[in-house]
Amino acid sequence: MRAFFLRAVEALPLAVFLLYMAVMDPRAQPEWRAPYYASTALAVIGTVLLVRRRATLNRIYLGITLYFVSGTLALITRWPWLNAEYGRLEGTAMLYWVLATGFWCTFLNKRGFTGVDAPPATVRRSSWLLLAITAIATGVSQYFLGNRLFSSFLPFIAVFTAYGLIKARWHARR
Repeated sequence: MRAFFLRAVEALPLAVFLLYMAVMDPRAQPEWRAPYYASTALAVIGTVLLVRRRATLNRIYLGITLYFVSGTLALITRWPWLNAEYGRLEGTAMLYWVLATGFWCTFLNKRGFTGVDAPPATVRRSSWLLLAITAIATGVSQYFLGNRLFSSFLPFIAVFTAYGLIKARWHARR
């Protein structure tokens, strides 16, 4: 039950943001203050809670958290160019943050992009595989900008599914 709660805490900011997008017209609000502020607050609180409980952070959600924080900082500092770019890129901007987080974790974290506590060769292989899938998903998302299905939903489904399958395969081998 604890593991489920911790994973739900990580997913909540994205769920709030997606719910907002589904209910409200994203073009009707020129500066996305409400969803960014709410999602950022939930993401930061959730990350602090997980770190204090010594839980391994899901690197995909960590990238999404960084996206929310950067969007909020852009709103606070009044960087309209970044808000405009995030608006133009939609879900692709989030994938770029996930990809950047993947690179960072693959090269600089002993658990890699997948976050598994495994032998270094396993961590390296699984991280490179997830990184490649995330890069392809980001490329597909960029190519299909403006098409919500192919630019946002399917690339994220691919990344989360790949992550789940990689971790499940690793756990089955343990």
